[in-house]
Amino acid sequence: MNQTSAFKLYRNVILTDLRQVARSSLLAFLIVLPLVVALLYRFVIPDSDVVQTAVRNSLGPGLEPHRAALEALAAGMEPALMAIFVTMAPGLVGSVYGLLLVDERDARTLAVLRVMPIRFAHYFAARLAAPAGLAIVMTVAAYPLAGFAPLPILDVALIAATGAVIAPMTTLAIVAFAPNKIAALAIMRVANAVLALPVLALFAGPQLQRLAWPIPSFWPMKALWLAAEGAPYVWALAIAAAISMPLTIAFYLRFAARTEV
Repeated sequence: MNQTSAFKLYRNVILTDLRQVARSSLLAFLIVLPLVVALLYRFVIPDSDVVQTAVRNSLGPGLEPHRAALEALAAGMEPALMAIFVTMAPGLVGSVYGLLLVDERDARTLAVLRVMPIRFAHYFAARLAAPAGLAIVMTVAAYPLAGFAPLPILDVALIAATGAVIAPMTTLAIVAFAPNKIAALAIMRVANAVLALPVLALFAGPQLQRLAWPIPSFWPMKALWLAAEGAPYVWALAIAAAISMPLTIAFYLRFAARTEV
C-alpha cells in the first residue's frame, strides 16, 4: 500500500466512524462527557482550598482526631480529579469505538474484509487512529477547561498522548472479549472502573501504591502528579507505554483470531 492509498484509507475510515458516532446521541455524549465534567468541576464543585478551609472550620470535637486525614483528603481532591481526566477521555472514547465494532461484528460487516485488497492490520490501524486522536483532543481540552493548577500545555499534551493508548486498548478489550452488545456494555463499565481505580493510589502509601502498578492507567496519572509538582515524569510515561502496548497487541490478536479475517 503506497502513502497516497494509506492516507485515503485512514481518512475515509476515520470520517465514516465519526459520522456513525455523530448519528448516535448517546455515543456522541460519551465522547464529550469529559468536557461536561470539566465544566461542572470549574463552576459547580468548590475549589480545594475552599474545601480545606471548610474542613478546618467545621470539625466538631468528635472529629478533631481525624483532622489531619480529612485535610489531606480535601487537599488531594484536585490532584485526584486531574488524574481522572487523564484516563476518562481515553476510556470513554475507546468504549464508544468498541461498541461500534461489536455492532459491526454482529452484523457481519467485518466479513467483507476477506475480499478487500488491504491487510486487516492496516484497516484496523485506521480504525484505532480516531479514538486515540479523539482521546488526546478531549484530554488536552478538558484540563484547562476545568481550571486546574497551571501546567504547560506541552506537558499535558505529552501525557495525554501516552494515555491515549488506553483508548484503542479499551476498544480492543471490548471487542475481543464481548460475545454480544449486552456483554460489551458490561465490559465497558468494568474497564472504565478499573481504569479509574488507580486514582485511590494518590491517598495510599508507597506500599499500597504498588498494587496499582500493573494497571496501565496508573502511570499517566503518576506522570501528571509528578508534572504538577515540577518533578521529572517521562520515566512514568515510558512505563505506561511498556505496559499498555503489549496488552493492546494481545487484545488485537485475540480479536483478529475471533473475526477470522
